[in-house]
Amino acid sequence: MSAHHHAPQHFEEEVIKNKNTWNPRTKLISGLIYVFGVISLGDVRLLLTALVFAILHAFWSGLSLIQLIKKLSVLIPFLGLMSLPLIFGAGTPPSPDRVEFAALIVLKALTAMTFTLFVFFNQPIEEMLEALEHLKMPTIITTTIYLAYRYGFLFIRDMQTIMKALKSRLLNAHLSRYSLGIYGELFGGLFIKSINRSETVYRAMVSRSFQGEMPIGKPRKITGTDCTRAGIPIVFIIMLIMLEQGVL
Repeated sequence: MSAHHHAPQHFEEEVIKNKNTWNPRTKLISGLIYVFGVISLGDVRLLLTALVFAILHAFWSGLSLIQLIKKLSVLIPFLGLMSLPLIFGAGTPPSPDRVEFAALIVLKALTAMTFTLFVFFNQPIEEMLEALEHLKMPTIITTTIYLAYRYGFLFIRDMQTIMKALKSRLLNAHLSRYSLGIYGELFGGLFIKSINRSETVYRAMVSRSFQGEMPIGKPRKITGTDCTRAGIPIVFIIMLIMLEQGVL
C-alpha cells in the first residue's frame, strides 16, 4: 500500500522495529499451511505439541508472554462458554468423548490464534496486504480489507465518543423502553453518519484518480533465510500429520 497511508498510532506502537523481519509472503504462506495443518489434526497430544510450538514461535518473533496472554484473553472466554454445553450437554458426569471433542476445538482455536499473532505481530498491515496482492489475491479483497481496517478505527472512535456523551449526561443504562429507544436513535444516527462518511471518502478518492486499487510497491526479494524460517513450521506440522497418520 502507499507509504502515505499510515496505520493508527496504537497499532504502530506494537510494530517491532526490526530490520530482519521476514518477507511477508513467506510468513503468510507458512502461517496458512501451519493453521490448516493444525485444523486437520485430531489427536489431543499432537495438538498440544502444535500449541507449544506456536507459543515458542511467537516468543521467537518478539511477542512477550504478557502480550500473548493479553491478546489470547479476548478469545479464551468465548472458548470457555462454547465448551461448557459441549462437555455437559448430555448431563453429568460428562462422557470422555465429549470432553475430548471440546478439547480438540479449544486447542485448535488457541493454536491457530497464536500462530496468526506471530504472522501479523511484527509487520504493518500494509505490508501484509501488499504481500497478499503479490500472491495474486484479488485486488478488490485486499483494498476492501485495508479500507475497512483504516476506517474501522474511526467508527470505534465515534462509538466511544457517543458512550462518553451518554455518561456525561448521567444516562442510567438498563433494559427499558426508554434506554433502548435512546440507544436505537444514537446508533441509527451513527450508522447513517458512517454511510455518509464512506460516500465522502469514495468521492474524494475518485477525484484523486482512484480506480479501485491501492498502489503497491515491488515485492521484496525472498532470501534463503526467509525460506528457512518459513520452512521450519511447515516441516514441523507435516511431521505431526505424518505421525497421526502412522507414516512416521
